[in-house]
Amino acid sequence: MARIPGNDANLSYNAVAIEDELSSIGLTVNNTLTEVTAFADTGAEFVEGLANGTFSISGAADFAASQGDATIFTQIGSGEAAFIYQPTGNAAGASDPNYTGNALVSSYTITADVGGAVTYSADLQVNGATTRAVS
Repeated sequence: MARIPGNDANLSYNAVAIEDELSSIGLTVNNTLTEVTAFADTGAEFVEGLANGTFSISGAADFAASQGDATIFTQIGSGEAAFIYQPTGNAAGASDPNYTGNALVSSYTITADVGGAVTYSADLQVNGATTRAVS
């Protein structure tokens, strides 16, 4: 298996490519597991439910109208928007999965440190399914 650098990753949200200001992109997909253990079972038993995806992103703030701050902030309270996440930076292919779906902004933070850059971080809650495409 080939290893790849993270510096080629792409993320667009609401049709705006914001990877040029991001320094971290994390997609977490949790599987809802409901315990259904009965008294006669010899160990815990579970059934699978629905997947729950979230994004955590962070990077340098760019306050231009077509960049991350405006894209994410204006989406707060405005419903879901489409995302496309390309961890390899390439179109979907056998070794280049692309993840797509719709997400809501669940939190947004802007940080300014003395002697440091203005940065932002955001959490996006996937609304519905996350699709993994490889072709």
